[in-house]
Amino acid sequence: MKKYVLLSLSFILFFNCQKTDKDILNETIAQLTATTTIEYDVMIESVNKLYNQTRKDSATCYFDFSSTDTIIGAKYHFISNFGEQVFNGKQEFNSQNKEALVLYNEHPLKRHVSSSIFMQNSFFALRNVLPKILKDSTIRIHQTKDTILLNTDCYTFDITMNGKFIGLAGELTKMPEKTTDPIHYELYISKKNLLPIRFGNIHPNSQGHNYSTFSNYRISNSKNDSIWNYTRFPKSYLRSTYTDYYNGLSRKNKNWVGTLAPDWELLNLKGESVKLSNIKEKLVLLEFWFPYCAGCVQATPVLNEIQQNYKNSGLAIYGIEFTNKTAKALLEYSEKKNVNIPTLHNGKNVSKDYGVYAAPTFFLIDKTGKIIFTSVGLNKDALIKAIEKNI
Repeated sequence: MKKYVLLSLSFILFFNCQKTDKDILNETIAQLTATTTIEYDVMIESVNKLYNQTRKDSATCYFDFSSTDTIIGAKYHFISNFGEQVFNGKQEFNSQNKEALVLYNEHPLKRHVSSSIFMQNSFFALRNVLPKILKDSTIRIHQTKDTILLNTDCYTFDITMNGKFIGLAGELTKMPEKTTDPIHYELYISKKNLLPIRFGNIHPNSQGHNYSTFSNYRISNSKNDSIWNYTRFPKSYLRSTYTDYYNGLSRKNKNWVGTLAPDWELLNLKGESVKLSNIKEKLVLLEFWFPYCAGCVQATPVLNEIQQNYKNSGLAIYGIEFTNKTAKALLEYSEKKNVNIPTLHNGKNVSKDYGVYAAPTFFLIDKTGKIIFTSVGLNKDALIKAIEKNI
């Protein structure tokens, strides 16, 4: 009899000790909100069976929740194969390794800062939205069968929403009124440390999913202050605001050949004024450039050679520096790098008029003021052919 009593007590204790859905989620919320800084690796998988599309993106993500900014209340630093994405509490910027480019926004809005794919279904998003989900009586939370993911024992949850979805910044957002299909999210939580292992949504009728899978958490981690400043990137990287860059891209699509070149007036490094419409040579070649730009450095000896070969035949070449470096700095650079063509400075506004978004960019202009050749990057053979044809 005593044996049966002990067995009954064991069953009672076992069931009383089982954690409820809310117990587990509240413990996870406590872990998320107690975190000041965190770094982890993420794999994002997006599958759309309807269009037979699969995309995978990976990154190392770092969040600092001690930020006092009023935009999202956190700083972040994401590193992927393409470059870096950073929000330092005031500025937003990203680097693009292949293009040797840094784009920045001095006054970003919340939608700008939250638009990165690595904010989607992120630690940050879960930290914001999980407490709201738990308090929302219209959202159904169902614990499903435990599973193993990344060699980790996990609790798993199905979260069903009607008329709502989770935005990039972890906000509950209303769906359009005509939308009737419920949104299903899946959440995997490590039994060991109660941190999320996977989070994402399933498309209606099992037509795909968007999952973020987290691994290699580093809870106590600090970053060097230099990561929050875009000036740390190589000198060869072009730096541009998002607005200037994308406006340049739109102008780039314009067919410049045959159009009248925008007039301008700039100073050379001696302080003398140079105006395009006053230049008397038959042809004018403009190079838009900036110091230490890799393509510009490679173009320097070629342009020196072209100037030497054609200066007595009616060709004038000018280099327009468009990041507004000082004349003194440009003079020192020109002497160091053996830049023989005349340099004009403070050309940022002129570069906008010409739709320049990368360096070096070339325009060849005839004596009537019409553009007869243009290229992004140096195409020596095509450029010389255009000069010889029109000189």
